[in-house]
This record gives sequence, structure tokens and C-alpha cells, in this order.
Amino acid sequence: MSTNSLNYRDLDIGINTFGENSFQEGEVYENKYFNDNFERLVKIKTTVDPENFFRNEQSIPVAKA
Repeated sequence: MSTNSLNYRDLDIGINTFGENSFQEGEVYENKYFNDNFERLVKIKTTVDPENFFRNEQSIPVAKA
């Protein structure tokens, strides 16, 4: 089991460019960070921040429209 530090972005495991493949790019590293919670977090992020205003290289992407 790996551990992560809060607010630490390990860019070696993947980044998100927030282009057309944003969700697929996010899946690569998000499953490593959040395990089975990725889908649930995407739903929450899409509801709370549908314009994806709050983002960084490894933030949770919004669901495709």
C-alpha cells in the first residue's frame, strides 16, 4: 500500500492537460491516488465545479457532457 502526502503532486505518475482526453488522462493517476473512489469524486467535482475552475496538473477532472 502506498501513501501520499496531502497537496503533493507526484507528476511522475501522470498529469492532466484538460483537453479532449481529460477524463482518460485523469484516470491514469487518479486510480493510483483515490483507488475505487475516482468515479464518485468525478461526479462530485462535476456537480460542484462544472466549469473546472479549480484545477491543477492532477486535479479530478469533470465528467464529459
